Parts: sequence; C-alpha cells; structure tokens
Amino acid sequence: MKKTILAMAVPALLAAGSASASINLYDAEGVKVDVSGAAEVQYIQEIGNNQDGKWRLDDGDIQFDTEVAVSDSLSAIAAVDFEFENADADTDTNGNVENNLLYVGFKGDWGQFTAGRQLLLMDDAGITKDYELAKNAFGADYTHAQQVGKYVYDNGTFYGAATFTDKSDGYDDDSAEAIANGYGAGEDVRVYEARLGYRFADVDARVYYQKADNVSRVSDDEKDAYNFEIEYAGIENVGLAASIGRTSADIGGNDVDTDYTSIAADYTMGKTTYGIGYDNKDEEGNTSDVNGYYANITYALHSNAKVYAEVGDSDGENEDFGYVAGMEVKF
Repeated sequence: MKKTILAMAVPALLAAGSASASINLYDAEGVKVDVSGAAEVQYIQEIGNNQDGKWRLDDGDIQFDTEVAVSDSLSAIAAVDFEFENADADTDTNGNVENNLLYVGFKGDWGQFTAGRQLLLMDDAGITKDYELAKNAFGADYTHAQQVGKYVYDNGTFYGAATFTDKSDGYDDDSAEAIANGYGAGEDVRVYEARLGYRFADVDARVYYQKADNVSRVSDDEKDAYNFEIEYAGIENVGLAASIGRTSADIGGNDVDTDYTSIAADYTMGKTTYGIGYDNKDEEGNTSDVNGYYANITYALHSNAKVYAEVGDSDGENEDFGYVAGMEVKF
C-alpha cells in the first residue's frame, strides 16, 4: 500500500497548480492521504530603529495528513509538515528545510488526541488582524515543542483543548559528571496549557492559559500567560475583535508582569478586505506603556491566492514606522 500511495502522490503534486484548499492523494480501504501547502513572499520594513526594506520569505510549507479508519467511531491519524525558510537576507544561502510537525494520534466523536512534535495552543492565541506589524500585541514564549501531548474537543458550540509538554533529555542524573557532560543537569521544563471557548449567536469567546515550570531547567523559575479573546460577526461584512492578556515571569526571584490589550476590526467589500488594529503593552517597571497601530488592505485574487499591503507604527522610543507588501498562494 505504501508504494501505491507514493506512486499516486508524485503526479498529484505535479498537477497541484490549480488545486483547492487541500489535495486528496489517496482514499481507499479506509485510508486517506491529503497534502496542503503555502508559499508567501514579502517586502518589509519592520517597525524599529534604523530599519530598512528587505525581501522576506515569510512562509513556505507542505503538509501531509493521514487518516486510517480503525472502526466506525475511531480513526488513527498522523501529520508531517516541512517548512522552507530561515535563510539570511544578506547571504546567498537557501536556508534550511525544517520538520515542523510530526505527530500521531486518534480521533472520534470524543475529540482528538495527538502526541509528538506539534504547535502548542498559544500559537493560536491572538485576535489581531495584522500580517506583521502588531508589534505590541500579546505573545507567549512557548508556541511549539517536540514532546507534546494534545487533546482537542469541539462540538460547534463548546470547544476546549489541553496540552502537556515535557522537555526531557531522558536522563535523571544530577551528578557532577552529568552536569560536566551537559545532560541530566537540572529539572525538566514542563509546559501546561488549556483553552476553553463558547460560540453563541454571532459571538465567539475563549480564554487561553499557559504555565511553564522549571524555566531554563531551574527549579522554581516559572512563566505564566493568559489571554481572553472575543470576536463578534453580527454586522454584515464586518468583523470585530478584542482581547486582554497578561504574561508573568518569575525568574531568579524577580517577578515581572506585562499586560496586553488589543482591538481590531475588518470590513470586506467584494474581494477587498480592509483591516485596522490597536495594541497596548504595559510592562511592569517601565515608566510608560507602549501603543501600536496598523492598517492593511487585502485583495483576494482567488480563494487560494491574495495580495496585501500594510503599514504600522509604535510610540516606543526611537521606533520608526514599518510597512509590508506581500503575496500568498496556497493549496
């Protein structure tokens, strides 16, 4: 069966130029294999001091998803994703190909459980409608890990999820020899997450929470983060969103809290969408908080292709405005 799947995959990939959201490579005998991907290139000047415009390969990835029917109510699933990016702008190197996702699991009416290398829940947090320039918006430190167990449930009205990450090196050895050889030194970093959400009428409200223990493998060092988000779609062609959140870091006995507030809106007219947003970041110990603003326009060439432009600014010290123009094509 593996040879059959691979034999079908090659011509399907070659013919993928006008495909839709994903391409079905194989569907027989209870086995389904789909592939999806995207490419996005930008010209950007980031918000900051002494910035200049540059070309940026923002996104390039391809993902294979497999589902195997075990019974009428249970399926085994797996996903593998590769990213093509991280090349230096001032060199002629082609960057690296990185394996971003590699997990297996099960799904059924009870939800979905996966284990392996995958995105954490906090990767989805945020209601901003920017492409790149919401510089002062909420952001947690941990968004991706290798040793992740994730459970997700969604019945259309209520949804929730939880993850547990143990960044273990496989050793339980704090001896001088272990420390000298760089293994077994200190506690494992552990990250816990939860998400709860509820959809009613035209409202979607949710809260994210993340707790990281033994940060940098130091016992008692920890980080916490939460973000409450709400979106409203009750006005025709208009989307409204707002969020409040906080990150806290207790490192070496020093506790620093940072508060975040975001407001965003967009309006769609035909194939064109206009978006605006405001973000505020208030870090404990700073004499004043920092505000950020952005506005963008997107034109949908096709459901799978778009072009866009965005400008943004921040009132942080010595920070000039930024801009970005880009194009994304996906399948």
